[in-house]
Amino acid sequence: MNNHIPALDCPAVVNDLADRLGSLSRFLDGINDLMKFSSLGDHELQRYGRKIIALTEGARMTLRREGVALYLFVLCSEELLPYKSAYFRFLLWIRRRRPAFPADIGDRITSLLSVLKTNFTIRFGGVDTRAQLGIEELLVPNDALTPCETAIQAAGHAAIALSPRKSYAASDVMLPPDALAKNKRRIQELARYVKSPAANMPPPVSREYLPSKNWEAPQLRRPFVRTKAIRCEVVPENQSSLDDLFTLD
Repeated sequence: MNNHIPALDCPAVVNDLADRLGSLSRFLDGINDLMKFSSLGDHELQRYGRKIIALTEGARMTLRREGVALYLFVLCSEELLPYKSAYFRFLLWIRRRRPAFPADIGDRITSLLSVLKTNFTIRFGGVDTRAQLGIEELLVPNDALTPCETAIQAAGHAAIALSPRKSYAASDVMLPPDALAKNKRRIQELARYVKSPAANMPPPVSREYLPSKNWEAPQLRRPFVRTKAIRCEVVPENQSSLDDLFTLD
């Protein structure tokens, strides 16, 4: 395999790489070229980060269009398995090198990596949906929290501890006997009311507000509404990705 790193400064190279990632026939070749950026340092990766993420978003669109379920808990067919496996290998590399990417595209990176944040696994016919991808890193439980997630979880536990409410369901304290007796008594009273004649009688009709004999229903007229012309503008679905692809640094 040629280890030459694609020159993303050249629009022709970017266009060719986007075309390869846009079809399954050349998809693996395009992903292999993207993996060549793994040898770059943080400074160079910061320079090409936007275009790498834009190309990855294009690869995601291609796989979705071809019917590849981009989830770790969904079984993949043997025909589409190589493409899904290559895509997830590249996502794992992005996750490892995430600090080197520009901070202002963090939301887009989070969207790409969201499929990795699950420990849910399904075995279908004895096949593990994670193991079938052949990536050892995906077999490790993803239960390590980031510092931000740890702080949020600690704050949540503190709020629960300071709450004045009592959770009988989560405690080992037995409910008082009268609490169960009150609930049982209310249910019995409701059952007796439902069976009583008063519950089955229709409500009395008041004749105070009945219309007179000369009353006629009002005729509704359709109001005239002046409509204005609606101007429709078609905005590309991934405009930010397209802008990043063909912007010269």
